[in-house]
Amino acid sequence: MKIGIIGTGSIGTVLAEALLSTSAVAPENIFLYNRTIEKAQQLKADFPGAHVCRTTEEVVKKARLIFVCLRQPDLKPLLQSIAPFLTAEHCILSTASAVSIKQMESVIPCPCGKVIPSVTNTAAAGGILYSFGQSCGPDWRKKVIGLLEQIAGVALEADDNVVRAASDLTGCGPAFFSKMAVMYANEAATYGLTKSQAETLAFHMMIGLGELLKQKDWTLEMLPERTAAKGGVTGRGLTVIESEAGELFAALCRMTQQKAAEDRKEASAAFGIIN
Repeated sequence: MKIGIIGTGSIGTVLAEALLSTSAVAPENIFLYNRTIEKAQQLKADFPGAHVCRTTEEVVKKARLIFVCLRQPDLKPLLQSIAPFLTAEHCILSTASAVSIKQMESVIPCPCGKVIPSVTNTAAAGGILYSFGQSCGPDWRKKVIGLLEQIAGVALEADDNVVRAASDLTGCGPAFFSKMAVMYANEAATYGLTKSQAETLAFHMMIGLGELLKQKDWTLEMLPERTAAKGGVTGRGLTVIESEAGELFAALCRMTQQKAAEDRKEASAAFGIIN
């Protein structure tokens, strides 16, 4: 299957690297476009055989499944510009979570949907989210889901009502928890460890945690029970987290939901269709 990626910024690069590094797609079947062509050429240098296109029209003519990885304000103008070249045989997947499929369908004449990748997909791990419009038939759905399952630990369908909360966990989560691990390591370094030692231990703790959960087939709820001895330091630490961290995550989710509402409002104004 010929696949196009329009926009090779941070999200587009993650998606391209995930598809190519996992061999889900052969380089010769990937067609890349970016307004700043050097970014697309860097991917080609990393994955010889991938094609760099000079125009979005060229991508549409070469590929049938096309990922559009642009910022929300840039999405409608791009869809309008490629609409004349799209056919019923194309499928467009956007990574702009706040733009609804209904809004996309108002602009383009082909099946469409959304995909929200995560940086963890470049290691064929983590979660990836997807949703489809009604015009996206069973053949396209099967092809897309099969492709996404090759580059993620789990591919989950998430409609417009839940995509923000879901992408907080899959897409933002790695950054959020990495930041907390760094903060935890820095605090530990005030008790005698060097900063380098603390960050090294935190780094390998996170790797070990993932491997442990995978190999032992434990749930997240089981791990604290298995590691917290009665009256021990881990148990006391969990009590602190339960007491102090609840408001942190409540505030974090409030913020992401507020930003999502702002983005949906902007998308509704741009497309003239309430999201």
